[in-house]
Amino acid sequence: MPTTVIVTRPEPHIGVITLNRPERLNAITPELVRELHQAIDEVSADRTLRAVILTGAGRGFCAGFDLKSDLATDSASGQRDTQGLYAEQQLWGAMVTHLRAIPVPVIAAVNGPAAGGGFALALAADLRVISTTATFLVANVKIGLTGGEMGMTYFLPRLVGTGRAAELLLTGRTLGAVEAERWGIANRLVEPEELMASAFELAGQLTVHSPFAIRLTKEMLHLGTDSPGLAHTVVLENRSQSLAGAGGDTAEAVQAFREGRPPDFGGR
Repeated sequence: MPTTVIVTRPEPHIGVITLNRPERLNAITPELVRELHQAIDEVSADRTLRAVILTGAGRGFCAGFDLKSDLATDSASGQRDTQGLYAEQQLWGAMVTHLRAIPVPVIAAVNGPAAGGGFALALAADLRVISTTATFLVANVKIGLTGGEMGMTYFLPRLVGTGRAAELLLTGRTLGAVEAERWGIANRLVEPEELMASAFELAGQLTVHSPFAIRLTKEMLHLGTDSPGLAHTVVLENRSQSLAGAGGDTAEAVQAFREGRPPDFGGR
């Protein structure tokens, strides 16, 4: 049974992935990496889900690489060969592409420190709700590693701009919650006791809409970010809009409007 990552479904259409190593601020180990990949596969295959919340147990979101793990000890002693380290790193890096590929929107509920790979996981989410106790840190430059890890050099410049991304990646300084919201990292900044309620409220705003339309919109956002130009984006939008319009949910929405009731997208 998984122990370092837990999947629950506390509300209809909403899944929660919880990183579960609270005694280590949910720091990443090879076991957590494997179990997070399994959890992502599980929620991706569940067609009843319309939103997923990613959070951490206890007082931290994810403290990044666990420097007290066996892997860290082996690496520090030089017992890991380059090919083995690279294979391990590929599994770690794949967490963000795997998380990004979940077909429904992912909300990171950041309840405390998000450092290194933990920061990267938060950035890979589609939306971020953060507590006033949240902090963000690209810690690698402080331990002789590069600031580029798990998509960090991809997500950060797109979210906060190249200059601010360079500051975090090169200095390794800690970014507090208020500054993170000001920089655009957080969609919402709330008190600790309000964090999960706010994340669920945001998820609820997504689950009332057409699941197919939401999935297509998420795809367009991801592809549009790297689109070579406006013309390519408009072609993608045209095709996605036509697919959504032919799916039946638009007809239901129009009928519901005429009847003065909320649309029912259940089972579609």
